[in-house]
Amino acid sequence: MSLSQDHIRQLLAEADHPLGLKELLRLGGLNPGQQTDLKRALRELVRAGVIVKDGKRFRLEGPRTPRAPDAGFQPRGAPSTPPFKKRGPTPGSGREERPGFRSGGDFRRSLQRGSRDDRFQESGQPEVEGILHMHRDGFGFVHPVSGEGENIFLPPGEAQRALDNDRVLVEVAGRPGRFEGRLVRVLNRRRELAVGTYVAQGRHSLVMTTDTNLPGPIRVPPTQMARDGDLVKVRLGVGADLLEPGQGLFGEVAGSLGRPGDPSAEVLGSAFAHGFSDEFPPEVMDEADAFAVKVTEAEATEGNRRDLRPVPLITIDGEDARDFDDAVYAEPQAGGWRLVVAIADVSHYVKERTALDAEALNRATSVYLPDRVLPMLPERLSNGICSLRPEEDRLCMVADMTFDRHGQRRSHELYPAVMRSVARCTYNEVQDVLDGKDVPHRDFLKPQFEQLMALARALMGMRKARGAIDFDVPEHKVVLGEDGVPLRMEKRERKDSHRLIEECMLAANEAVATYFQDEGLPTVYRFHGEPDPQKLAAFAVLAEAYGFHLNVEDGVSSKELDAFITQLEGHPEQRALNQLLLRSMMQAVYTSARVGHYGLAAENYLHFTSPIRRYPDLLVHRILKAVWARKGKRPSESQLEREEATLEGMAQQCSERERAAMTVEREVVAFYAALMMKDRVGEEFDATVAGIAEFGFFVELDEVHVEGLVKAETLGPGSKLDKRTHALVYSNGRRVRVGQKLRVRLLSANTTSRKIDFEALQFEDEAPLPSATGARPPMRRREYANEAPGRHAGPGTSARPAGRPEQETAKPGRTPWRK
Repeated sequence: MSLSQDHIRQLLAEADHPLGLKELLRLGGLNPGQQTDLKRALRELVRAGVIVKDGKRFRLEGPRTPRAPDAGFQPRGAPSTPPFKKRGPTPGSGREERPGFRSGGDFRRSLQRGSRDDRFQESGQPEVEGILHMHRDGFGFVHPVSGEGENIFLPPGEAQRALDNDRVLVEVAGRPGRFEGRLVRVLNRRRELAVGTYVAQGRHSLVMTTDTNLPGPIRVPPTQMARDGDLVKVRLGVGADLLEPGQGLFGEVAGSLGRPGDPSAEVLGSAFAHGFSDEFPPEVMDEADAFAVKVTEAEATEGNRRDLRPVPLITIDGEDARDFDDAVYAEPQAGGWRLVVAIADVSHYVKERTALDAEALNRATSVYLPDRVLPMLPERLSNGICSLRPEEDRLCMVADMTFDRHGQRRSHELYPAVMRSVARCTYNEVQDVLDGKDVPHRDFLKPQFEQLMALARALMGMRKARGAIDFDVPEHKVVLGEDGVPLRMEKRERKDSHRLIEECMLAANEAVATYFQDEGLPTVYRFHGEPDPQKLAAFAVLAEAYGFHLNVEDGVSSKELDAFITQLEGHPEQRALNQLLLRSMMQAVYTSARVGHYGLAAENYLHFTSPIRRYPDLLVHRILKAVWARKGKRPSESQLEREEATLEGMAQQCSERERAAMTVEREVVAFYAALMMKDRVGEEFDATVAGIAEFGFFVELDEVHVEGLVKAETLGPGSKLDKRTHALVYSNGRRVRVGQKLRVRLLSANTTSRKIDFEALQFEDEAPLPSATGARPPMRRREYANEAPGRHAGPGTSARPAGRPEQETAKPGRTPWRK
């Protein structure tokens, strides 16, 4: 259906506040693909003077008509209250003070615990479930778990009734842009563990944690597991019978982590702070240990499971991979190829209503850190019976597809099977064979590698033609020594062997998503919407300042955006412009209600290929089996609606946990970067301006790949951020822009705050700055000294820019688009 101008006017007349684009889409019963048509209709109404645009929202010109309780246009499926619009600062930025609220007086006048405020009873707003993010000044913001709606401000009296990262339910009052909340209850205490220093104090000892998001020390009973001054792991909220309640945080020491200074303790602290754990509950381990270590013949032949053991399937992973959840095989067919993608059948072992399943959903994802993995499933499953080890029978779920020579899928079939991998290959081995090198133990697979590569090139060409976006953003890996101290940051090279597996996994994910769409059955999709129009318009202005034209007036298709990115290749500011463009992109999420993936230019897309490390993939496998078990019998509409609602709740949980895992990974990389640089204070480096902010600019060291801040005032007074050109402008005429080359000196590297600060010494082709004592002779283009390699996303930035599209691949390190 389409939304006429009359309907738009009616929706705006009935609304009690200006409506944004997404609200109009939802209220009008439209799908995201009709956004461009809606934009055109809105522009015509604005030009005609019928409606007014306020920022990113629209309202009728003149007074609005009050909404009658049961009158007006109400499309099927429209919510009874306007949906929230995503808004507000990024958690952890340190600059989340809400407009209209100030530290001090306004906070003291805000709601206090247990106080009555009629605003909440009279607001008419629904209660909101979300994740609490605390600010160091005591207030907080609740981020809706749905991913839609603006962040809700909680004054200190309310925010301090919960812990950072708790899942909470809040009442809401206020108006868009100024929503304030009151805590109803804590739904889930996300954080169970903490790390700190044990201080023996007799009957009531303490653990002093450096985590600023925890309110004060943790009271614990004395323990024999640690000495005074040891780093310990604390389980929060236990020992209620041992300590008096209501006197701050309490817990119990769960183990010693050794003496202070061990980097692994800091890593675990970050993971614990976001609700992840390095151990599984006893009941989960008991269930995992009950499984046999081998597939029985009865399991291999049960039901309609096919026997693929004669098919020479292979796994291709990194050298350090320990779990193998996908295997591939390709063979030529008339005018194209057959591709078999076999995925570990985790759903055979992790059943609904078990402790294993509850814990897997609670984690929702594995967390990959430089010194360890915090797996979603116990190793008995993830590295054992579920892992597709060579020469061992394994249960699997299969996407069996055929493609023509242009990479267009001609057919697909999904089924359960039993398989036996013939080889565990690495990316480097496959690449060497493809490059014509002699690899004795892999040369026999050369015809298979070549078939897979030929198919992958056809698939890449097909996706490129339809408009899939391929951001070329370099990645770096932290390399640790035996003592756990970072040695360097290595650049990840994206080889053809990586692309080979990426394309096979993307093809399987699309085929499974298409199956659910064709059958009209609910599942969990991976949804990626169009870029934020306002951010994209701001980027277009910036691109114009660098000599690139991007027309965003009528929206931008993914194909147009990919063509624009191609223009940047070889430009000095390519990396910086790529990252700024990424920030205008929406974040991909899991959902049962929306379909389509903008970045991949895919009408249907989901995650099917990594059930060992991602819960949505496991969920898709389970749904497929439920569909097959019905043997063609279609559920009633009411049953389908209930299933979709249940899946949506699970999808929201998975999206939230994925974001938390990425935050942990980013924080840990920042910690290791600061640790690597702390003994190099005073050294000079060649660098490139990587980002601009009001308070300064971020630089990335050209060879070390570490990122840090140059404070604005260090270059002189009177700096101002020019948002139009994304430049830091000084009263003396200096303009600092992304892509500029300069020489910097390391001032500090703080492992506690994970911040790195630099001093600017000299910009390329300029004289040394007055404050740069002992600076080197003027820099010339392409005259940069080599430094030790490294990488870091510095303070105020992230290894993955906000809003950047998620990794759409089977495993970490496979990145057709890096986050």
